[in-house]
Amino acid sequence: MNEKQSYDPEQSGREEDREIPVKKKKRSLPKRILTVVNVCVILLLTLVLAGFIYQAMGERSDRAAFQPPGTMVEVNGHRMHVYHEPKADRAPEEAAVVLISGWGTASPYADFSPVYEYLRGQADFAVVERFGYGYSDTTEDKRDIDRITEELEKALKGAGVEPPYVLAAHSLGSLEAIRFAQLHPDQVAGIVTIDSGSPEFYLTFPSRTMQLQRLAIKSGLVRALYHVNGFETYMNGQRNGLRLMSADMKERDRLATLLVTLNDNVTGEIRRVHANAQKVIDAKQKLDIPMIQLVAGNFAEPTPEWLNTQQELGASWSSNARMEVVKDSAHSIQQYHPETVAKAALELVHSPE
Repeated sequence: MNEKQSYDPEQSGREEDREIPVKKKKRSLPKRILTVVNVCVILLLTLVLAGFIYQAMGERSDRAAFQPPGTMVEVNGHRMHVYHEPKADRAPEEAAVVLISGWGTASPYADFSPVYEYLRGQADFAVVERFGYGYSDTTEDKRDIDRITEELEKALKGAGVEPPYVLAAHSLGSLEAIRFAQLHPDQVAGIVTIDSGSPEFYLTFPSRTMQLQRLAIKSGLVRALYHVNGFETYMNGQRNGLRLMSADMKERDRLATLLVTLNDNVTGEIRRVHANAQKVIDAKQKLDIPMIQLVAGNFAEPTPEWLNTQQELGASWSSNARMEVVKDSAHSIQQYHPETVAKAALELVHSPE
């Protein structure tokens, strides 16, 4: 006789009604990669947004400290910064030295500062910061070479810097100096070119897009990198690592780099470089003024191509030109041998008529 089985309610019901645990499917490798990519993108966007906020907050405090040392002159409805150190006993016929920066120099005032001690008391001198540079405003006017030249003349007059002038121009600033001499020959006593190309050279100058550099600044990356030891020296490798600049001038240069570098006026100049060079060439004739060409030797001999460009500049643009190679210098000679820049300018200031 079979034993009587006890009733178990948990065993009642059909077998198919019982809950069967479901085993989770593993996600495929492509889906896992996509998830990781999405997370990385979100983190990157968050980091970029934080960088823009960091830059914006920094700019707010920087602008309070970014005060012009010179005079703000009204030019065509905007303010242009002119730093001027007059010579007390300047004779009426004695030339004033006007230092003209190259393209993209965030703070021309700070960049030329090593030269000041060699000019101080020896000549009347001034630095005019173009619109978009240093402490000057930005303008909506196109960066046509004639407009830039007009602004230079108005700024000098507005700051009380009277002609005649010796124009000491770095790099692309030579276009401005030559065009000024073409339009106002009676106001120019001489030109010093500081590792500058000829207008013919700038006619073929390669165009540049600076969007990545602008993004690096606006995203706060450059601001953050300034806290890395050695970054400032590395970034200014062609400017002698700023070794000849005072702490105050370095700080002014840093602020200008973070606040005004590669704004629309500055990039507008490089976009118009071919048109501006052509306008200077179209009016070409030898200038009846002396020209001293300072050529950077880059710690060796300049390339034959660059020397040919310099020889063309002197021979075809001035009736009285001479060239001097500054061997222990990179492109920004004023940052390596400021005494050489000052000596050349003073030579033209004191040269006989």
